[in-house]
Amino acid sequence: MKPLFLAIFFLAIVGRVLAQLAVVDGVALANNRVAHAENVAKWVESISNLRTQIDQLRQQIDIQSDLRKWTGNPVEAGGSLVLDGLGQNDLLRNYGRAKYAVVGLMDSLQSLGDTANGNYRAISDVDLNGGAYKRDPMIYRRYGVLDAKRDNSEQVADETAARTRELQEEIALTLDALKAAPTDAEVQKQAAKLAALNGQLEQVEAARRREVDAVTLQKIANDSRIEEERMAAAELAARNDYLANQRVSAYLKTLKVRMNHHESR
Repeated sequence: MKPLFLAIFFLAIVGRVLAQLAVVDGVALANNRVAHAENVAKWVESISNLRTQIDQLRQQIDIQSDLRKWTGNPVEAGGSLVLDGLGQNDLLRNYGRAKYAVVGLMDSLQSLGDTANGNYRAISDVDLNGGAYKRDPMIYRRYGVLDAKRDNSEQVADETAARTRELQEEIALTLDALKAAPTDAEVQKQAAKLAALNGQLEQVEAARRREVDAVTLQKIANDSRIEEERMAAAELAARNDYLANQRVSAYLKTLKVRMNHHESR
């Protein structure tokens, strides 16, 4: 009986221990499940926040992409702007011949035979005896310079007129491109090009006006010099007349002395 009692007692104790272990494991498992659920909830919330941030960032990228599509890339637009012939060439270009070249190549007496394409009659160099009359080159040099500047002004007018037509055609094309510009950057590019072309056009016109002014100023200088020479000649003529009168008076006095000496004899 005693062994049987001991066996039954041992089984009872083991049952209690197992029951207690089962209770302990169940609580721990329940606690683990609660903690895991909380962690999962936190993960879900973090993922949701991250997804919200990603959506906001995607919206910003889409907005910037839309703006870029409308405005264009200023760097690319600036790089596609062709700057050849938009200022440097015309600013450094000289139309016609330089002033010193005009004066240096000028022939003083050539002006006498210049008819300006039939507008004037050539001045003859034949005297009454049919011989060639040699004129003083310095007297006619001023007229030769004036004619040379006039010819240079006509050359500049032709060259600037051709360049003006080129610029006007380019301006017309630029205006069409400006109207059809799909982006703000393209509008700015075409507007900058248009401003440069208009600046060139003004520069070309200024070059033509300067040559016309040079002819006018030379004519004024010639007229002023003629007036100055006439005044100087008149002043010198008056002086010579005074000296001539003194000589005549002195000569007449000698004649009167001789006549009185002859009568006294």
